[in-house]
Parts: sequence; C-alpha cells; structure tokens
Amino acid sequence: MRILLIEPFAGIAGDMFVGALVHAGAPFAAVEAGLAQLDVAVTCEPVLRCGVTARKFRVRHEEGLCHRGLATILDLIGKTALPDRVKAGASKTFRLLAEAEAGIHGVGVDEVHFHEVGAVDAICDIVGAAICLDALDVDAVYCRPLPLSTGSVQAAHGRLPVPAPATLELLKGHRTFDSGLEGELITPTGAALVAAWAAPGDLPGFRPTAIGYGAGDRDPEGYPNVCRVTVGEAEGEAAEAAATGLFELVCDVDDATPQVLGHLLGRLLDVGALDATLQPVVMKKNRPGTRVSALVRAEVIPAAERVLFREGTTLGVRRRAVARTELPRRSVAVALEHGTVRVKVGELGGEVVHVAPEYEDCRALAEKSGVPLREIIRQAMEKWRR
Repeated sequence: MRILLIEPFAGIAGDMFVGALVHAGAPFAAVEAGLAQLDVAVTCEPVLRCGVTARKFRVRHEEGLCHRGLATILDLIGKTALPDRVKAGASKTFRLLAEAEAGIHGVGVDEVHFHEVGAVDAICDIVGAAICLDALDVDAVYCRPLPLSTGSVQAAHGRLPVPAPATLELLKGHRTFDSGLEGELITPTGAALVAAWAAPGDLPGFRPTAIGYGAGDRDPEGYPNVCRVTVGEAEGEAAEAAATGLFELVCDVDDATPQVLGHLLGRLLDVGALDATLQPVVMKKNRPGTRVSALVRAEVIPAAERVLFREGTTLGVRRRAVARTELPRRSVAVALEHGTVRVKVGELGGEVVHVAPEYEDCRALAEKSGVPLREIIRQAMEKWRR
C-alpha cells in the first residue's frame, strides 16, 4: 500500500506540488510528454531555498490572463491520450475548484469562468500532478495541517484576503494552523489539489521510501519556501485501513434528548454515512451518556462532522481510519403478489451464509398493500428459498 504524505509547512501551490513529486521520483519525462499533448513545454530544475535543495517546476509557454469555463477545460483534458486515472484526477480537481468558485460568487457551476486558475500554467500544474501521482502508483494521499496567513492578494475581482475565499472553501475538513506569516501561502490551485487527492483523516503508520521538495517562486529569509512530500509503504492493519478509505467518527454526549439523538442518526445517513449507531456509555463524573458513531468515506467526513456539531451537542469529534471485511454479496429480485423485493445474498467461500430481504422494498410493499411488514419479509424469504 503506497502512501503519499504532503507536508505544506510553508504552503502549497500547484508548481510546488509537481516539483516535489518529481523530486520524490516521479519521472519528469512522463510529465513532459503528457503536457506536450497540450502544446506546452515545461522545465523542472534544481534550486536552493534557504539551503534546501528542491525542484522548481515552470511552464515555458507564456500566456496572458485568459478566461475559460469548466466545460472548455474538461474538454481540453478529455481530448488528450493521457491515462484514464490522470484525466479523472485532473477533471475532479477542476470540478472542485469550479464548485468552490460558484459557491463564493453565487452562480451555477456552468457559469464559472476561471481567471488565474484557468491559465495554461495552472492547467499544467493540475494535469502534471495527476501524471506524477499515477507514475508513482500512489494508493492514498494524506496532508499535514495547512498554514494560514494574513494579508491580501490581487485577484481578477480586486484585492482579496488570504486565504482567498475559494481557497478557504476548498480546505474544509482539513486541519490548519496559524503560520504567523503574511502573504499567500496556499493558492487556489494548491488547495484544489489537496481537496481532490488528500484524505482528511489521520495518517496511518508507514515506512518512508522517498522524499521530495518542491520550490515556490519566492525565496524569503528565515524559512525554506518549499512543500515536502514523502512516499512510503503502509503495512498490516494500517494498510488495510488506508485501502478502505473508511473512517469512524465518534463523540460522547450526556446532554442530548432521545428526540435529538434519533434525528441525529437520520441526518448522518442522509449526508452519506454508511452506518450510524448509538451506544450507552458512562462518562466522566459517573454520568450516563450516549456514544454516537458514524462510519463514513473520506469525502463524507466534512458533511458528517457538520451534522454532529450542528444537530448534536458535542464540542469535539474523534476520527480514525478503520479496516473493514465485507462478504461478497449479490442481489436477487423475487416477485411477490404485490410487487418485487430485492434479496441480499452474502457468500463466504462460495457458500451462502446470509440472506436478507431489502427493508425499504418490504416497507414500501407493506404500505402499498396493507399487508403486515413481517408477512412481506416472510414471503420474500420463502420465495427466495424456492
């Protein structure tokens, strides 16, 4: 299980990320050949940043400020002969960027026209990063806390605070810290790459095998303006947990009513939790309480945590990557007098070990026909056995 860890202690931009990936072993020839399909020439040269050797990724094709819609960019990427994983990753990054911009400006995604991020250099950063990650055969990406700064930056719509609104929107669900520095440390492109590729959960244990540093344009005194990446191998349970992409969110509460807790479980399932449960616990000061747990995929973490904070009474949520063993399953449709019910069939080594009619199918038929739910379930099981 190959893990990539992003350490953006001085920030992250698209060129810094690509430079770091190349320094860590991604073949620059693959990046060069892939971006040649976009009629763009690039370089990646060694540089020093505060005494640290890094790689500086540059786009040699110069283009003035251009305005491109999402559809145009996706079409540009789609017409290349790049691997499907590369095109999918690059397209996802731009979609996230478009959704963030649309939310900030109060328009539809199709109405968003990229300015700085639509220029050739940003397209090369995003596609180049996807090429590198594919070449490194990375299975999971994690990111250390991202540095927040103060100041402002000149954008197409005027001066904006940093992080820029779209940048901050893209960082939802990821941990941050106050860097104490002024100026833009995280660009919209850098934030979009983190949002598209990095899981917001805790890093599993792994063995580092390669390290790379990517340089930014500036060379300030006092700290190296670089982004570091580490490639490594996760093993055992850590590898299993990383491979599933599943996380358990847990919080304990002693001041929520049964009505609130019941509603909370429903809302967790509404936003995409795979499972949600309540468990009685004894908390500090010997108070009886309730443990709320939700099993979610990485992309659902921000929405699920928002539900726990907004709909529940907790002040903190614990999160951990989990491994899960699943039975191979199939669905068999059985025809009953009042309609069709799907039956889930789980198998272990080719042997059927679990059979259960789909509850929602049975409930819908019971409501429609007036037949008791338990009778619908019995009929579905009997029909399946036949």
